[in-house]
Formats: sequence, structure tokens, C-alpha cells
Amino acid sequence: MIFFTINRFEGNIAILENRETKEMLEVSLSSLPNNSKEGDILKWENHKFLYDKEKTKQEKKRIHDKFQNLRKIKE
Repeated sequence: MIFFTINRFEGNIAILENRETKEMLEVSLSSLPNNSKEGDILKWENHKFLYDKEKTKQEKKRIHDKFQNLRKIKE
């Protein structure tokens, strides 16, 4: 299974980053799940992109924790 992060949107195109290879992929917004947002984690399964709620939650927590640690260092 291949996982992607939604990096950004450019008009009707989404720029996805392959989480393993770091390669960027351009796809039409219509091929993404409804209500997709930047930072969401998608998995490529059965020839379509599916939202991975658990991986997205884990990634957001990882980023939050990283910022909290940086904040502590600055104090």
C-alpha cells in the first residue's frame, strides 16, 4: 500500500507527496475524498485515494509534539 500526504492545492490540482519516496504527484481534486485538506494522509488502494484517519491523526500529533518541544527549548 502506498501512502501520500496532501502537500498543497493549486487550482483544481492537488500536489501529493509519496510518504516513502518523497516524490511529488499531481492529481485532480476530483480523484480525492470529499473535504480533503492539506496535511491529510491518503492511501492508494483499489485504484483510488482513501482518507486514512488514524495516520492523519498520528501525523498531526507528531507535528504538534515537535512544536511543543521547540517551544520548551526556546523558553
